[in-house]
Amino acid sequence: MPRFALRNQRKIEGAFCREYLNLLIRSLKAHFACHDEIEELTYHNEKYKVIHVENVQPNTDSLFEFYVIRKTYDVYLLAYKGAAG
Repeated sequence: MPRFALRNQRKIEGAFCREYLNLLIRSLKAHFACHDEIEELTYHNEKYKVIHVENVQPNTDSLFEFYVIRKTYDVYLLAYKGAAG
């Protein structure tokens, strides 16, 4: 099962709020728990690959985007990119 580490959690909390950071982490945990392989997307003009993670809040169809900064074995080092939807 792949694992993750989210960079700059204090910056995310400072820019948004603690609840938003917790939502990101809960969404990442749910995504990584139910996927044996993580789909990495390549965007033109982007330095890093990106993964899409569904929002775990009920009755939402949004998703979060994270940069894959580094992948070592099955551990993904991620940076928050933004939300869509």
